[in-house]
Amino acid sequence: MAVRQRQVDKRRAILDAAAPIFGTLGYERASVEAIAAAAGVSKPTIYTYFGGKDGLFRESLADSAVEQNGDALAAIGRLDLTAEGWRDSLHALGLRLVTCQQDSCARFLRRHIAAESTRDPEIYRLVRATASDPILEALAGRLAMLGNAGRLRVPDPTLAARQFLALVTAEMPDLTENDTRDAAPAEVRRAVDAGVRTFVAAHTPS
Repeated sequence: MAVRQRQVDKRRAILDAAAPIFGTLGYERASVEAIAAAAGVSKPTIYTYFGGKDGLFRESLADSAVEQNGDALAAIGRLDLTAEGWRDSLHALGLRLVTCQQDSCARFLRRHIAAESTRDPEIYRLVRATASDPILEALAGRLAMLGNAGRLRVPDPTLAARQFLALVTAEMPDLTENDTRDAAPAEVRRAVDAGVRTFVAAHTPS
């Protein structure tokens, strides 16, 4: 158990050291040597855990994405399923999810992933599997519960989750000029509320 814990601690230390170095210098300029020194491990240790710079970079981006998604997952888990509260709660959830996405770190991470995925498509696949898919699955689960309770018509919870995310974020590229500026809170709320209303109208039981 102690050996396993030391392995976890070393892996965590490497990822914690890699994130700011990759974030500041980018993939090309960041060196394994600098990351090893910052983590307090040897260069061969990084190769043992991650196979090299490519593997470490992928895992670093995925790890950062998982950390960014923590608030979103918590918000999904708090979705109110009661007859009295589910509508307001759905609006609050949509706003929280969009707010999480507009965090400066989240936007920086998105741009980083988009830029480097052209070079290494495995980055996108890994981030999707470790960070994006859990959000989708959690949201699909809560929407399925609303469907089971008769609040909404949800024949395909995963599709419904995709539609919800698409609708609440639909106006954000225009409002933020493709992530280059902050949108006014009132604009964000209006856009999210419009998306949620469209979602609810489309999924209201006959």
